[in-house]
Amino acid sequence: MIKVKDLYYSVENLTLFEGVNFDIPKGKLSVIIGPNGAGKTTMLKLIAGIIKPQKGEIISNCKELFYLPQRIKYPQGITLAEYIESYFYKNNWKWFLSGEEKTKIDEALSLMDLSDKKDVLIDNLSSGELQKANIALGIVSNSDIIMLDEPTANMDLVNRIKVLDFIKKLTEKGISIIVILHDINLSSVYGDWFLGFTKNHKVISEEKDKFFTPENLKEIFDIDFKVIKDNEDVHIQVLN
Repeated sequence: MIKVKDLYYSVENLTLFEGVNFDIPKGKLSVIIGPNGAGKTTMLKLIAGIIKPQKGEIISNCKELFYLPQRIKYPQGITLAEYIESYFYKNNWKWFLSGEEKTKIDEALSLMDLSDKKDVLIDNLSSGELQKANIALGIVSNSDIIMLDEPTANMDLVNRIKVLDFIKKLTEKGISIIVILHDINLSSVYGDWFLGFTKNHKVISEEKDKFFTPENLKEIFDIDFKVIKDNEDVHIQVLN
């Protein structure tokens, strides 16, 4: 579990968070939604320890955390396989990969439907394929928390669904997933726990049934929504 307590963070005299408190449960798919500029990416960086809060604390019992930013600078002239292999070399002086490490890479590429791209230069991959390659990095990391900033960006609907299907399955292995998504309806299908970031930098943290209400969505996006609930399914419509 991750616990955020009395968090305060500001940048350039702009207060993004003040007195923010919420929990993120273990082994669940937690989805962050909200308008641009509400601090969603900043919160991911705070939880990942990339930046530090000015006040408050973030408590986590994770052993290993993998953070995938939205924008990545890619090396040129290497294959997809070499890109994934780089994870095992980054913190270790070694000359070759073990059989177990090679198997992990093959399994990750297979799960992301990238096996046939193994020897393709990453310069020649589509933006969607690069996103899936980055998620494969998270898989081989053996992290118990994987944090993804808009992992389905630049993907068509079919690939978005495939990636979210796989991310959801990772939670069945006890891995905690924290992901920023912009598609509210897809979020409601796959998410277990939700954090809504408002323009006023308030954080609404609830399980699905309590989170998706017209009142909460209005507060988050300042738009009127209709929420239709059918057993465990939630359908959201924007009202004109």
